Amino acid sequence: MRFLRRHRIAAPILIAVLLTGLSWAGLSGDVFFGTQLRLSDALYPSNVTDTRIVVVGIDDRSLAAVGRWPWPRDVHASILDRLTEEGAALVGYDVTFAEPSEDLEADRALAEAVASAGNVILAANASFEGRPGDILTATELALPIPELAAGAAAVGHSNVFPDPDGVVRAVPPVIETPSGELLGSLSLELMALASGEAGEPVTIRPDGVQIGGRLVPTGPVHLMDVNFAEGYETYSAIDLLEGLTPPGAFEGRIVLIGATAIGLGDQKLTPLDKADGQPGVFVHASALNTMLTGRYVIPEGTGPTLAWVFLLGLLVALAVTYLRPWLSPVVTVALLVAYGWVGFTRFDGGTVMNLVYPPLAAVLGFVSALAVRYVTEFRERQRVTATFGRYLARDVVEEVLAAPEGAVATLKGAARPLAVLFADLRGFTAASEGADPEDVVAALNQYLDAMCRAVVEERGTIDKFMGDCVMAFWGAPRPDPEYAVRAVRAAVRMQDYLDEAMASADAAKLRVKGCGVGVSAGDAVVGNIGSAVRLDYTVIGDTVNTASRICGVADAGQIVITEECARLLEDRFPLGPLPPLVVKGKALPLRVFEVLRKGRVGRTVVAGEVLDATEEKGHFEPRIPVEEDGVVRAPSKAAGYAPVEPVPDPSREPSREPSSSEDRR
Repeated sequence: MRFLRRHRIAAPILIAVLLTGLSWAGLSGDVFFGTQLRLSDALYPSNVTDTRIVVVGIDDRSLAAVGRWPWPRDVHASILDRLTEEGAALVGYDVTFAEPSEDLEADRALAEAVASAGNVILAANASFEGRPGDILTATELALPIPELAAGAAAVGHSNVFPDPDGVVRAVPPVIETPSGELLGSLSLELMALASGEAGEPVTIRPDGVQIGGRLVPTGPVHLMDVNFAEGYETYSAIDLLEGLTPPGAFEGRIVLIGATAIGLGDQKLTPLDKADGQPGVFVHASALNTMLTGRYVIPEGTGPTLAWVFLLGLLVALAVTYLRPWLSPVVTVALLVAYGWVGFTRFDGGTVMNLVYPPLAAVLGFVSALAVRYVTEFRERQRVTATFGRYLARDVVEEVLAAPEGAVATLKGAARPLAVLFADLRGFTAASEGADPEDVVAALNQYLDAMCRAVVEERGTIDKFMGDCVMAFWGAPRPDPEYAVRAVRAAVRMQDYLDEAMASADAAKLRVKGCGVGVSAGDAVVGNIGSAVRLDYTVIGDTVNTASRICGVADAGQIVITEECARLLEDRFPLGPLPPLVVKGKALPLRVFEVLRKGRVGRTVVAGEVLDATEEKGHFEPRIPVEEDGVVRAPSKAAGYAPVEPVPDPSREPSREPSSSEDRR
C-alpha cells in the first residue's frame, strides 16, 4: 500500500514534468505561435486611454462636401489653421505629401500653415527588406516634399507591421532609412514631443528603443506590440473646416488626422476588427496611447509560462488522481476559468500570458492522469479481486468493487432459491492432537484449498470457514438456474480433490478420514448482515440449518442431499436412498439421499428405519422405530414421536395417475 500511495503521488508529478518538457520544446520552436496571437486578440481593447488624443477623420461626409480625393493642399492648410486657432498642442498628419501637386500656390499655402503651426509631424512611407529581430531597413522612402518638411516639427514613418495572418498587432518604433539614419514612427515622434524628449538621441537596445529618458520595450524583434484601445474622441474634417466642432475640443490636445473613409483604402485588420479592419489613423492613435500611458504589451516569458504549465498540469493531475471521477472535470474547468481570469487581469497590467500551453497542459494533464488512473485502478482492481477472491466469491468481490459506497444497497437482503453446502473433515480433531502446529496449519490449508477449489470451479460463493468446515452457497449474488446441480457437482469434485490432497506430503502429516458433505436446496435469505463498520455477505434460514444438520451425519467420503435438492438434479447424478433423518427443530423426518460417486454402492434401507440426528455430528446408526397404536414412530428428542412414511425413489418422477393402492386409501 505504501508503494501504491507513492505511485499516486509520483504519477501527477511525472505528468507535470513531461508536459513542461513538451511545452518548452514547443515554445522554443514557436509552435502554436499564431494560435497564441489569435487567442490573445480576445484580450483587447485596453481599458486605459489618454484623453489628450483626438482623431480628425477624412470621412465619407467630408469627401462629399469637399470633393474627391486627393484634396487640394490648401484644404489641408485650412485644417491646420483651424487646429492652430483651436489651440491644438500637437498635430500628426497621417497623409504623405511625397510629391508636389499641380497647384504650387496650394503647396505653398500648406507649407506656410505647417511652419506657422510649428507643431506638425508629417508622415513618410517606406518599403522594407528585413525581418523581425533586426531594425527594419527601408529600401525606398517617400518623404514629404522639402518645402513641407522644412517647416514641420518632425517627420515620422507611418508604416505598420502585419503578422502572417494579415492582422496588424505591432509597429516598428524606428526604421533605418536607405541613407543609414534612424527614423522614428509617427507615434514615436508625437510621444517624444509630448513628453519633452524631442531632439534626444535614439538608442537601439536589445529589448527596446531608448529615446532620451524613455524606453519603448520591443523585445528582440524591435517591434512594439500595440495595446489597442477604443473611445478616442473623433471629429469629421468637414465639421472642423466649417467650425462645427465643440468649443475647446482641440485645446491642448494631440490631434491625429487621417483617412477614415473606407473608399480611401487605409483600412488595417487589427485585433479589434478582423473583418473590415480599422482606419490606419486609429492604429497610430493606439500606438501613441500605448507610449503615453506606459501600458506596453509584454508577452510573458518562457520561464513563467513553463511554471504555469507545471502548476496547472500538476493540479489537474492531482485532482484526477485523488478526487471522485465526477468532481475532477469540475476542478479542471474551474482551473481553466481561473487561469483565464488571471490572464485578463494581468493583461490590464500589460502582461500577455500564454493562452495556449498552460490550458493545453491542463487538458492533456486531465487525459493523462485519467489514463494513469484507469490503468492503476484496473490493476489494483485485479489485485484486490485476486486477493479478496481468496476470501469471498469472485461475484461478491466484483459486486462490491463496482459500487463500494453502495454495497449495502447492491447486496441487500432478499429471499431467493439457493443451494447450501457444508463440508466438514472427519477425524481432524483427533488427528491434530499432539501434532506440530505448523503441520496442522499446512495440512489444513491443503484440505481447505481442495475444498474451496471445487466450490470456485463451480462458481459458488464461499461463505465462511469454521475450523475444518467450509460453508458455500449457489444462486447468489447472481442468480443461477442450475444452482443445485452446481452445488452437487462441487461436492463430487470436492471429494475427488480431497482424495488427492490426502496423498500430498503436507497432508500426509495429518491423516484424516475424509470429508462429509451435506447439500440442501430451498429458499433462504441472502445479503449483507452486520453493522455499518463490518458487513458479512451470507445466507440465513432453514435451508442453511438443514444443510448443516445433514452434513453432521454424512460420513467420510459421503455426500448427503435433501429431497428438494434431489428433485432439482433431474437424474443428472446417481442417487441412493437413505433412512429418513430426524433433526433438531423439525417436526417431521427429512427425506435424504446419498450422491453415489464412482465405485460407491448405495445402501439398503429397512422399511421404517430412521436416523436420529438430533445430536451434532452423529453418524448413520439407524434405529428401528417403535409402534404405538399401530403407527410406526421414530424417537426424537426435539419433536417427540413423528410418523415415518415410505421413502420415494428420486430418480423417478411421481406418477400423475393415482395407483390402485392410492385409490384404496
